[in-house]
Amino acid sequence: MLDVDFSALKEDPEFLEELPANVWLMDDHKWALYVWALHRDRVGGERYSLLHADFHWDATDDFFDDAPAQARLAAANADDLFAMTAAGQHIRYDSFIAPAVRRGLLSEVHFYCLQTDSDPLEDSLCEEFDTPQFVHADANGLASAAPASPLIFDLCLDLFNHSDYDFDGDLWSDEEVLAFLETVKHHIRAAELVTVSLSFGCSGTEDDTRHLAKLVVPRIVAWRS
Repeated sequence: MLDVDFSALKEDPEFLEELPANVWLMDDHKWALYVWALHRDRVGGERYSLLHADFHWDATDDFFDDAPAQARLAAANADDLFAMTAAGQHIRYDSFIAPAVRRGLLSEVHFYCLQTDSDPLEDSLCEEFDTPQFVHADANGLASAAPASPLIFDLCLDLFNHSDYDFDGDLWSDEEVLAFLETVKHHIRAAELVTVSLSFGCSGTEDDTRHLAKLVVPRIVAWRS
């Protein structure tokens, strides 16, 4: 049973909730790395393929050229990552994928993102940690990807907002949102873990975000249950 009051959701950078069927819901996307590491601790030491569907790349590497911080990241357990994330120490809403690469958590990264004023991961980072990245131009490209198992599907609800301004809503139609989900449904169902960020402030007005959450999250959980 999905026990979430979507009408009560609000902007809260510390909101993080584990839902049924290995689905996690958060507001600030920064928590994704902690959830991925916690899941690996629970089930074993595999490297994961990541499918990242988001308006933004979230590929900033705040650990670049900071050797002491890199050493702390490499030695951190899941609890340490929680503390580092809570303190904003190099792991933020736009910089959680690069540290996952640095920790050897990811075997490959697939991006479907609409941001045009930034870039995906640095090629040098991917080469250093043997983590190739693939950029897909549209949902069909993401759907046709053949990532290695095990798989993490990572979704930000701001993908469904045409506007990139705080609390400015220009949402996809419900039909377009549901069509996207249907297109990638096989990845959602096959994933070992799904992380979803609300991203209040980027996914439209507060009511827009609550609407998207109610539309998307129960469907994902139901498909995986």
